[in-house]
Amino acid sequence: ATMRSPKYISARRRGLALLAMANDLRDKGIEIANDAVRDDNAGNYEDAINKYCKAAEYLMTATKYEKNPVTLKTIREKSLEYVQRAEALKQGLAGKGAGGKKAGGGGGSKEEEEESEDDDVEPEPLTEEQLAKAEAEMKEELSKLIGMESVKKQMEQLCKQLSLDIRRRAEGHNTLDAIRHMMFTGNPGVGKTT
Repeated sequence: ATMRSPKYISARRRGLALLAMANDLRDKGIEIANDAVRDDNAGNYEDAINKYCKAAEYLMTATKYEKNPVTLKTIREKSLEYVQRAEALKQGLAGKGAGGKKAGGGGGSKEEEEESEDDDVEPEPLTEEQLAKAEAEMKEELSKLIGMESVKKQMEQLCKQLSLDIRRRAEGHNTLDAIRHMMFTGNPGVGKTT
């Protein structure tokens, strides 16, 4: 089929439609996952569980239409991570009703827990000055980047959330370890690795 034949044009349109569907499903899944993380951080665990599961459903549906193997792998990993977090929250809520156990920060196995025993040492919390300095450095680095306003805004929100978590820990309040992953997708040359 030549590039102008109806067969080629029809196949191209179908391919573009499938790509658009995969992108829409993936974007909706990411949006729901971000809501789930916000609910998780706010202590709304039941809402977070439902949203983690729904996000995983959207992402797994997106895999049916996604052609890029790297994106496919990332989507599958994130879906698994969201399902594991939902399970950990369910177990935490069940334990809370039975014996006061709080929801954990992940869905790790016993082997992973044993390996991470050395990592249990908490680093010293940052001081207000160190937090302000880190935030200023981040803003300076972001100001050097051209465009990507939504990414800059998300990074500033993430920095503020981390700062708040550090302050809460310093005051002796409990915080949950949030899932802080980002997936940058797009055509080559659009700044995904910047």
